[in-house]
Amino acid sequence: MFGRQIPGYDHADAMLTGVETRTSSPIRIRRGADYQSINTERLYPAGEGAGYAGGILSAAVDGIKVAEAVALSILAAAG
Repeated sequence: MFGRQIPGYDHADAMLTGVETRTSSPIRIRRGADYQSINTERLYPAGEGAGYAGGILSAAVDGIKVAEAVALSILAAAG
């Protein structure tokens, strides 16, 4: 739908697409060095909604870091 409204939004060679909702979270879901929630196993809080970013770019970067942590966790489990 966005691709029809905004030319190039869904371009085939896009690596990352993020939508800014103009919302923020007054809380932070605490996480450990492995990016997992400290009190809920296998929950990876990320981005602005979890309190780890202040805008769309920092939320995207945080999401990449969390995705890398999830991938490392999967590789370690496959071991």
